[in-house]
Order: sequence, then structure tokens, then C-alpha cells
Amino acid sequence: MVQKSGSGRIETGDSAATESIPLVNPALAGPPDGREPVFDSPAERRREVNRRKSALRAFVYGNFRPRRRVNRRAADEHHFLFDWHEPRILYLSLCILLLSCTDALFTLNLLHAGASEANAVMASMLERGMDVFLVSKIGITSFSLVILVVAARRKFLGPFSVEHVLQAFCLAYILVIYYEIYLFRYVFELKIL
Repeated sequence: MVQKSGSGRIETGDSAATESIPLVNPALAGPPDGREPVFDSPAERRREVNRRKSALRAFVYGNFRPRRRVNRRAADEHHFLFDWHEPRILYLSLCILLLSCTDALFTLNLLHAGASEANAVMASMLERGMDVFLVSKIGITSFSLVILVVAARRKFLGPFSVEHVLQAFCLAYILVIYYEIYLFRYVFELKIL
């Protein structure tokens, strides 16, 4: 027979012996006067230096030894940047960079044929010289790509991620190249190949 006594113990009513089993661990039960128990915390095992404070070192290290592919916790969905991306992100960013270089080449040829630059920022760079134009155009594109690739899995607007922004930039560059080919063939009547 098992009975619960008022002292927080279970007593088994066996004819041979009466045994008392505690309900809770006595070390965790706390003082008998009802005060909150005081626990000794285990020794701190962490190093004094927080590894996550140096974001630049982690970014550079992650480029050579990528390992973070997914979040470990669902609550961290939008707080971490990953150092491993799918190959399609690499191909997409390389495609954008090559299209940007092609756009720069076509723009210079069209300017030589008599066209004018529609982009005000690039037009001001052209006034400073062709070298400044090329370095600015390719440099701005490259820097923007690095930022967008680092944040490729983050959400941008609602269901859209930054990867969708990269895809939109790639599509925009394809349309710009197509328009420049149209200008070569039908406006200036030049052969591009």
C-alpha cells in the first residue's frame, strides 16, 4: 500500500517494513522555513574574450573554412549571416559582374558612336575620365555584390529574400545589354560581332 504523507514523502505500507521515499531531491528542496533556495552556480567555463565580437575576423575565417549553413535555433532566423551559400549564389553574382563589365564595354563603344550616358552618376564619372568610369562602375558593382551575397538568405520584403534581389539585378542587366545591342544594330547601324 502506498500513501502520501503530509511531510512530502511517499510511504509504502508493507507489512515487513515501512519505507519513506522523498518526493523531491533534498538538495534542491530548499530550506525548511519556506525561503527560496540558494544555488551555487558552477564555475564559468567561457573564456573572457567573446569570439563573436570580432565580426571581421569571423567573416574572413568563414570565407576560407565555411561551416555555418543553417541556424541552430528557429528564433535566430534573421540574426545570423551565413558563411556557406549554395553554388547558385556564386553563379548569379558572377553573372551580374560579367554583365556589368559587358555593360561598361558597350557603354564606352556607344559613347564613341555618339550616344550619351543616361545614368547621372556614371555620367559624372565619365567627365573625370574613362579609367575613373571603369573603376567606379566595376567597383560599385563588386562591393554591392559582396554585401548582397553575405545577406543572400535574409528576408527583404515579405516573402522575398535578398537572393530575389540578386535575381532582379541579373534580369535588369540582361535587359540593359539587350537594349544596348538594339542601339548598336538599329540606331547606330554598327556590327557588334
